[in-house]
Amino acid sequence: MKLLPNKAQNVKSYIKPLLAIMVCLMMVYTSCRKADNSPVPSASKTIPQDTIGFHVALNLTKSLHGSFGGVNLMRNIDSLSLAGHHQGSNSYGPLCGFFTDSLVNLDATEGDTVSHTGGNQTFFFNCTNGKPSGYTAYDSLGTTRTIPKGLFQNYYIKQAYTIECLDKKHLFVGVNGDNYFYQLVNIDYAGSTYADVENSNYVLNNLTIDVCKHDILSGTATFKAYGYHWAITGTVTFLGNYLADMTIDGNPTLYHMNLQTLTIWH
Repeated sequence: MKLLPNKAQNVKSYIKPLLAIMVCLMMVYTSCRKADNSPVPSASKTIPQDTIGFHVALNLTKSLHGSFGGVNLMRNIDSLSLAGHHQGSNSYGPLCGFFTDSLVNLDATEGDTVSHTGGNQTFFFNCTNGKPSGYTAYDSLGTTRTIPKGLFQNYYIKQAYTIECLDKKHLFVGVNGDNYFYQLVNIDYAGSTYADVENSNYVLNNLTIDVCKHDILSGTATFKAYGYHWAITGTVTFLGNYLADMTIDGNPTLYHMNLQTLTIWH
């Protein structure tokens, strides 16, 4: 890892094995990349829009929790530290105004599954009067997982966030930024093998997060997602108490979701 003083940087492309690497925030990255400007297929009439939309919203929520890797926005800012630094605000001070830039290149075996994870993570630490007040994070990580019979899962996450403390005790944070998720899965189903792909782009607007309860209290996320023979755009509005509403462009129905019990209704 290298610490770079506060100056303009040219940042390249960055973002389960969960990794405890130099920064105690969990990050994830994948080798398989997909161009953001890929053509969008026509929407499918056979897959219910609420099913697609719910999984798109669920993937976003998992990503914000660090389940796919990358920045875990549910963690208290004071838990952020570097190797050689203790947790807490006293160790944060020396990092004020610095970038951290780290590379990840790891192989792992989990039972009969072999995985490779690689990528890059970058942080910039913000302080007010020598105390932590937030940070910006840009990370990119790709993971390839292979199991017997030629089945595999490739996923890639790229995130760019600005995180700001909203109270003196750092129990609430505000988040704005972008999130990109790509997944390619080769699945064995009913004796047949087929591939499933998903591309999702999210824009986060003024999220307020309770980091103690791991609850998104307010804010919106607009999304554009597509896969084989389907495409969808819309907005997720977070309501607190693990609830959210979802609207899908071109569809007058307002969908209600419980992101804790994983249910959807209207």
